[in-house]
Amino acid sequence: MKFGKSGLALAVSTALLLAACGGGGEASGDYDENGYDGGGDLTAPAASGDAPKPKKAKCPAKISKDLTGPDIAGFKLGMTFAEAENAIACQMPDGLVTYENAFFSTYSLNTGTMRLEKQMITAQTGESSECSYGSYDAMQKCGAGNRQWDFIAEKITLATPGVPGNQKVHGIWRTQTWKEGEMPAKDAVLAALTEKYGAHQRYEGRDANYFGYVNEYNWATDSAGNVLSEAHPLLNQCAGGVNGRGDESQSWTNGCGLSITAMVRTFRSNPDVVEELSVGMFDQTALYEYGEQFQNELNEIENQRRNQELEKAQNTKVDL
Repeated sequence: MKFGKSGLALAVSTALLLAACGGGGEASGDYDENGYDGGGDLTAPAASGDAPKPKKAKCPAKISKDLTGPDIAGFKLGMTFAEAENAIACQMPDGLVTYENAFFSTYSLNTGTMRLEKQMITAQTGESSECSYGSYDAMQKCGAGNRQWDFIAEKITLATPGVPGNQKVHGIWRTQTWKEGEMPAKDAVLAALTEKYGAHQRYEGRDANYFGYVNEYNWATDSAGNVLSEAHPLLNQCAGGVNGRGDESQSWTNGCGLSITAMVRTFRSNPDVVEELSVGMFDQTALYEYGEQFQNELNEIENQRRNQELEKAQNTKVDL
């Protein structure tokens, strides 16, 4: 696995966008440290009257020089929430951006009275139309943004768990899909992945019937950053934790380090061209440890709230 590379040296085709979306530009002019030129929300509607002014993205997206690990399309683990939002606006200026308020399982994370927000970001672009509610089948096709998505060209999912205001990127997933006649060659895709991440440590293939053939490539390290060999007892467990698609289940194990999975799905009628490329990445031990740290932080916040409430209650006189 190659560390510290942020870009794609091998050009595959104009459609294959594995490389970073512009690299690490420096903030300038009236932009703040996160690459914004004003307050507001990147997803807010255009300002009118007293409405908040929407933020304007600063492109190319700024990437902190302290984040030296590998990237997916310019997104790196450890980016702040603001940096991630700005990078998405640069990568997909016309994309639909949605948020989810949970990343860690709500069964295992005790949030107390705190309401968590924007624990995941998903952005996607492609071809969509207005949802139809004329029949049950039509309603079933309704997707993100209350749109019927006939074709999703690109989808980026970021895990941004944390107390509001202190969120950072802990997981990155990107899916690219091509139409027939626009698909890149499988050999070119594999060469690009190898150029970006180095030689993979594990491979698995399976027939997806009508949907083509799925090739899954894994890069994995232990928690100390050592690349796992094919004979290492942790390889299968560590490699199997990360799914290439962001909307599929993920798992992490203490002892496994940085893990990357690339799912290369070839076209059903031609195994030499690629219809879908999905790449996912997170550091399993770092995510495991952060989950514990996050719970401790939530417990401390809840205890402070209770103590303050009790202190106030003790000053209240009871008239019997």
